[in-house]
Amino acid sequence: MHGFTLVELVMVIALAGVVAVMIGVVMSRPLQGFVDQSRRAELVDLASGALYRMARDIRAAVPNSVRVTGSGQLELLRSPVSGRYRANLDAGVRRNPPACSASPCTIQVLSPVSTEERAQIAGMNWMVIYNIGSAGAGNGVWPPHDNASSVITPKLTFAYSGGNLTLSGSAVAGFAFRYASPRHRFYLADAVVGYRCTGGRILRKEFATLGSAASYDYADAAPLVNSVRSCTFRYEPGNAMRGGLVTLELVLEQAGERISLLQQVHIDNAP
Repeated sequence: MHGFTLVELVMVIALAGVVAVMIGVVMSRPLQGFVDQSRRAELVDLASGALYRMARDIRAAVPNSVRVTGSGQLELLRSPVSGRYRANLDAGVRRNPPACSASPCTIQVLSPVSTEERAQIAGMNWMVIYNIGSAGAGNGVWPPHDNASSVITPKLTFAYSGGNLTLSGSAVAGFAFRYASPRHRFYLADAVVGYRCTGGRILRKEFATLGSAASYDYADAAPLVNSVRSCTFRYEPGNAMRGGLVTLELVLEQAGERISLLQQVHIDNAP
């Protein structure tokens, strides 16, 4: 039997090392490219998911309720239920815009209310009619408010039965909506949905109170997306010729990979 000499063994080891190095050089770039592509795809999924969630909330906002503070904080008043109302009968007088002299107060609903909406009405906090969003107490959903005459009610309890919407609570007595809606539209809102871009994250939180942007605490908010390098929110309210436009720009970065996504959301601000 013949064995390997030491020289032959050393040569085999040297050749195997050369082959391994060559294979490593040839394969490293495709492998690294695959890893980079996978990381970019993951970042795109994260960014697009966050933008989709924000766009969905924005489309459900009460008209003229979107506001942007600085470039990294956005809030809106969410309205899961809306419809058409009829001038209500208050103390024997037909009133449009609706008015309430006592609690409970009844407003007739003209449009059909689906089973899903009926289940949601009990969880609503505010009713909005013809929110023009202009300056002055009572002309918009955000403070300052006028609890006697406003486009939005104080925080109340709502119920629906037999085609009538019932408003209950101590604050309803003496309240009247400021403007009648030309289309007799109303919106029921359940929460303020807020987003804040800070500390490499976008935070999302729902609030049950109406306040200034500075009054909202996001300390315990759930992160919507991490690895955020920068984000910019812009809002153009629109005018009589066109609706509003929200522009969302998001840049994510992870392990040297960076992606940038932009989404624009058109909103109908006709109240």
